[in-house]
Amino acid sequence: MAYTQSEFVTDVVRGARAHHLAYERGRFLIARWYAEFSGSIPNDATEVAPGITGAEVTNIIVRCTEQKADMEAAGNAKLNTILAVSDLPLGS
Repeated sequence: MAYTQSEFVTDVVRGARAHHLAYERGRFLIARWYAEFSGSIPNDATEVAPGITGAEVTNIIVRCTEQKADMEAAGNAKLNTILAVSDLPLGS
């Protein structure tokens, strides 16, 4: 069965949604980190949840911060290209 143009474009929209949701989740996690958890989760090998260390949590917060900065650079250039295709509302 052939992969149609319509199916491809539908997948592009799904990709935009995924990027949009990742950006929004990252913003949420960064805010919660600094408001509530940065002082209580150690940046080391201490297990803070089953199979998850404080260092791993900290690393994800760093990746979220990097992603947010990248998406918002140059007047939100990358973020705006995602939002133009994503059919989700900002703040999802």
